[in-house]
Amino acid sequence: MTRPIAGVMMLGEKGECGMNLAMRVAIAAMSAWAAANGVAQSAGPAQPAAGPAQPAVQAAMLQNLQVKEVNLAEIDTSHVKLAVDLNLTSAQSVTMESVRLCSIHLNGMPVFAAPLNQEIVLKKGVATALPPLYITVLFRDLRTVEPLRRMIEKQSVRIEGEMVADVRLTMVEKLALHTQHPSVEISLGQDVPVQLSVSDFQRSLVLSALGYIDIGLQATAVADKLLPGTQPQWIRDLETNAPANLFAVESSYTLAQKDASSPVVSVALGFRAGSGAVVTTAEALAPWKYDTEFLGAVQSGAAKLEKNSQEILLRPVGLGDPMRLSAKDFTVDLRGTPEGDNLIAVAGGGHGKIQVMRRASPTSLAVLTLQPQPAAAPGVVGASAGLASATAAVVAQDAWDQIVIFRLREDAVTRKPSVEALQMKARREGKGIHLSEPVDAAVFGSPIATPDGVIGLVQDEQTGAFLPDDLLAPAAAPVPAPAH
Repeated sequence: MTRPIAGVMMLGEKGECGMNLAMRVAIAAMSAWAAANGVAQSAGPAQPAAGPAQPAVQAAMLQNLQVKEVNLAEIDTSHVKLAVDLNLTSAQSVTMESVRLCSIHLNGMPVFAAPLNQEIVLKKGVATALPPLYITVLFRDLRTVEPLRRMIEKQSVRIEGEMVADVRLTMVEKLALHTQHPSVEISLGQDVPVQLSVSDFQRSLVLSALGYIDIGLQATAVADKLLPGTQPQWIRDLETNAPANLFAVESSYTLAQKDASSPVVSVALGFRAGSGAVVTTAEALAPWKYDTEFLGAVQSGAAKLEKNSQEILLRPVGLGDPMRLSAKDFTVDLRGTPEGDNLIAVAGGGHGKIQVMRRASPTSLAVLTLQPQPAAAPGVVGASAGLASATAAVVAQDAWDQIVIFRLREDAVTRKPSVEALQMKARREGKGIHLSEPVDAAVFGSPIATPDGVIGLVQDEQTGAFLPDDLLAPAAAPVPAPAH
């Protein structure tokens, strides 16, 4: 079944309509939505550094978010799985394409919640129960189970963090917000009832089991010379050194339609590898080629990509000034060849073939060589050399029991980037790396770090690419100038 949207339809090579690829590609006059919510298009091109107007999206869409309850879904000697039930009321009818909980803490304990990657339709003013989001807590990643024990004893938990959702907007609305991937964010901070669904006797058994687990964790902490609640040394070292080597990679370009020009911004993570070069996803070099909607608009003639309008901005997560491609602060290079998916764009009585680039192309990535190489930040060891690389033996493994990846966060007002560390497992899959848990777009471009060092970078929701050998290699020592 085909589904035309705004006069445009996306078909696969065999004439089948991919529901997840059917996107709007026609550009028209500014929509009533933008006018009603105070989002106006500027008379001339906006400065890319101004960034997307994300607060406008949030103010226009979200009214109320409540955590209804937390359910104990599973518990055994290795992990606890919790289901978080959310109720959301929207100020207008809108479709969310994914939902994720960021920087989540349960009774002060940091946890990772897998994103919910599915379409959710919200109706104006109607409280909607969202599908549950699942949190898995592995005991091996803890140094104490006290927050969990308190949760089960009191059958209540303090949950804090943010909910971030990607929303489906028309292309006109995206252009008005100057972003290729609009999202909304709302803070969480409330005490929530916990539904155990067990008898009092079973509850006492769970508490006893947690007590025994806690004794083992405390013994491990003493052996590792850690205080209860602290992380292993390799993760603490990584979190200390990572900010000096992580960047928000902001790629912008301008689309023109008639007399109006609209900058579009796409943001990913990047990191300084062992060679000293900054590595990020290949998408950063041409983000419109990875988006069906925007690529279709450009190739159909509905929009024109303004010549020489592309800019890449590196914002350090740690100390340091932003760097620009236009200022020749760095050079860019595409490694590998991105794979593509062939589609047929049908619009205005005609049709044409487009090839949307695939993020998860095993050998494809972007390398940004800084000019000149920056000095290490004060007090940070190894910053100028980049994140430590894993040995060849570790890279060659079929699975990695412990990895850390990072999720990019940006302050809505200052746009200062920060990161949160996420722990999970990974395994080799073909020529790439498969993450044990799905992630969201804010993780794309993150290093994949093991206790031994970095082995690759995240490309999409559950796929990573290995780094080429020359990027894993330590930075070469500077050669002294010859004496005169």
